[in-house]
Amino acid sequence: MGSKNTESKSAPAKTPKSAAPTKSAPAPTSRILWRPKVWGGLAIVLAVGYAGHLAWKHYLPVIAQHPQYQITAENIRITPQPPWIRADLKTEVLRDSGLLGHLSVIGDRAALQQRVRDAFDFNPWIAEVGQIKIDLPATLDVELKYRQPVAAVEAVEGKEVSFLPIDATGIRLPDADFSDYARRSLPRISGVTGLPGVGERWNDERVTSAATLAARLADIWTQLRLVEIIPSMHAQVRGETTFYAFEIMTSGGTRIVWGAAPGREQDAAESPFDDKRKRLLDYATTHGHLDSIDGPASVDVRSDLVVLPRTAKRPGAKPATDTKHK
Repeated sequence: MGSKNTESKSAPAKTPKSAAPTKSAPAPTSRILWRPKVWGGLAIVLAVGYAGHLAWKHYLPVIAQHPQYQITAENIRITPQPPWIRADLKTEVLRDSGLLGHLSVIGDRAALQQRVRDAFDFNPWIAEVGQIKIDLPATLDVELKYRQPVAAVEAVEGKEVSFLPIDATGIRLPDADFSDYARRSLPRISGVTGLPGVGERWNDERVTSAATLAARLADIWTQLRLVEIIPSMHAQVRGETTFYAFEIMTSGGTRIVWGAAPGREQDAAESPFDDKRKRLLDYATTHGHLDSIDGPASVDVRSDLVVLPRTAKRPGAKPATDTKHK
């Protein structure tokens, strides 16, 4: 029997079904962007903030005037005044500037500090306004540097002679704040002209240089019985440089030939200030008599110590000769 070839039919392989694509969840930002409630909430917040800002601007002047935030004279503290200033500077400044009743810590602090700085800086006794500190609820601390009188300029107007106090930079100080005795007790600068207003600098190199000299000699001024600084009428000329020379008178009439002012010694080919000072102090310590008629006629300290005795002596006194000390 012939065998029949049977064809076996194999079942076709089943293709696995691919998984259906899944929808990705929307990003958080997208969810916010498409939520009207979020935008509505933000709009409300912004509206409330803007309304609060407008309300603050509207009521700020009213709040600033509340006594709790008003700065009074009692709540302004300044650097303690030195003993040579008799006036009540804080009261003067607040009165002259009109600040009282218009100062509040509520508002622009930088503008407040500038107003206070300008008010104090205008006073002729104030050399510098430093830090201004604001403390709540309504206190100001103002740091001040004061001017100090170092000399008085002898001003002659007609038959009237007055003594006008100045500081070390030549600023005219309020002479009304000094007694007549206090003005006359200051080192005197004579032989100059001009009359600046109170708080203004003397526009004369002779005055400013003399003021510097008086300030530098302040520690020995009374000890040596020094009285008066006399500038030269005209500038001295050395090469292409000009400078003023100064003499100092003592209470006994001794003339101290000082020469150029501090800082100008090199222009005049003279010894530095410290060397001049030492010569004068050493001579006074050794010989004395700078405050009496027994003292020398002049003491020149410019380069070497040159002493010129008086020509008129007391009866019985030995005749003196010129002396020169190295």
